[in-house]
Amino acid sequence: MNPYQLMQKGNGAFSQKDYAQALLCYSKALEGIRSDDSPLADLYGNIGNVYAATGKIEEAVGAYKEALAILRRLEDYDRLGMTYANIGNLYTDHGDPKQGIDYYMQGVLLLERSRQGEALVVLYGNLTLAQIQVGDSTKALEYAEKAITLACELSRPQLIAEATHRLAKAHGASGNLQDALRVSESAFALFRRLKDESGCAGARYHQVALHEQAGDLDAAIRLLKEVVAFDERYQLPKLEENKRRLKRLEAKKTASSP
Repeated sequence: MNPYQLMQKGNGAFSQKDYAQALLCYSKALEGIRSDDSPLADLYGNIGNVYAATGKIEEAVGAYKEALAILRRLEDYDRLGMTYANIGNLYTDHGDPKQGIDYYMQGVLLLERSRQGEALVVLYGNLTLAQIQVGDSTKALEYAEKAITLACELSRPQLIAEATHRLAKAHGASGNLQDALRVSESAFALFRRLKDESGCAGARYHQVALHEQAGDLDAAIRLLKEVVAFDERYQLPKLEENKRRLKRLEAKKTASSP
């Protein structure tokens, strides 16, 4: 099997979450592809994705940086920007949003330069969430607005729905509860139109927090029941956690009743 076939086999294993097999295929492919820079950069990126999926941060960053070095030589700004975004995702997802933002910003500069619209919408959305994590609601709103503006320009319904959901989160982080609820309801309507059940559940889950913060426990409980029903239907990992939260909200309501 030649290295390109091994890469394809590795991609198939990765899509099936067989990360050990994917890494084995990629490692074997690496031995025979070192003289071809473009696929070599992809290969290092794929290896980084495997390490990222298995929680091996240092190894993932190392592989991504190998890809960055090759992409700089090739002056491939699109893939360079996306690789910076991948590193930003890695750090942010593992509790270091400040460092994640540093990599996101490098990705933004490159992707704006190459006008990669869809990738930029996603990156602006990730920046929104990272800025929320570090407590900068002003910048979170700025990037959320950029994301939704660009998504609308591209006329991509799924991107618009996801960007609307991020904008609701940014409003919520800013303390603008009414704006957050209004925008979140718009996101829910968009997800429902797309028949995106996961998106609908995510919007409802955010609304639970907003209603609880506003002191409307009846609304929070009603919406959390929808989320729990979704979790039960697909046996999602957060089912028991959300059931416990529902019980806490119901107990809180009972305690506050006259």
